[in-house]
Amino acid sequence: MDNNPAGIQGWKKMIMLLGGTTEGREIAALLEERDYHFFITVTTKFGESLLEGGDIIRGKLNKDNMLRVMKGRKVKLIIDATHPFAVEASRNAIYAANIAGAEYLRYERESFLPENATCVSDLKEAGELSVCFSNIFYTAGSKGLREFLSTLGQENSVVVRVIPSPEIIAEVEALGIARENIVAMKGPFSRALNRALFSEFRADAVISKESGEKGGLREKALACSDLDIHLIIIRRPRVEYPRTVNSYSELMKTIEEIL
Repeated sequence: MDNNPAGIQGWKKMIMLLGGTTEGREIAALLEERDYHFFITVTTKFGESLLEGGDIIRGKLNKDNMLRVMKGRKVKLIIDATHPFAVEASRNAIYAANIAGAEYLRYERESFLPENATCVSDLKEAGELSVCFSNIFYTAGSKGLREFLSTLGQENSVVVRVIPSPEIIAEVEALGIARENIVAMKGPFSRALNRALFSEFRADAVISKESGEKGGLREKALACSDLDIHLIIIRRPRVEYPRTVNSYSELMKTIEEIL
């Protein structure tokens, strides 16, 4: 029998974990170890494939669907471990938690902005800065690729690095990116691998989101510095989270306090 009070308590109250990130998987493992009762949501088949079983809901949830799931499963706590740029998901979760009378807790990865980078507010601005570069290595995700490409001309060659998902690769190809210019790999990537890829494609600029050290931004910045490549970083959008933690120890302590 488990004598852990937090574990016993956890079985009585349901946690909804919004995942799709490395942190989401690691938090799921921590909850599993402590016998908390939880399920995890992801938006893609690829995200689901990275999880080692468990109670998983796959698909994009709007605020009404999220609220319906919360009420149906009697969720007492939402842990939001989505990507820093998944603004819509976070806002939907905050709304649903408020309506359902549940607690909301954001796990926010620490920010990291390298000195050798130019920071911009959005993808359009990143594209406008990129027009003067010949070979652009884009690592800022497929969702904003269309907007980024709309600012460029035929003189700009773009290589896109995305997760190895057939659906994502098809989306990128549909935007006119040749298959030989698509690097489908799962990150984060080491400094050496970034350097090798940037060098192989003769990149003179790299586009990235402000994904934090956990998202491999430090290794990306170091590789750019090694090769004297321009690094353009899209800043995180601002979201007013009701409650935020930045470490796993703080997260687990807060969960115990809430539940």
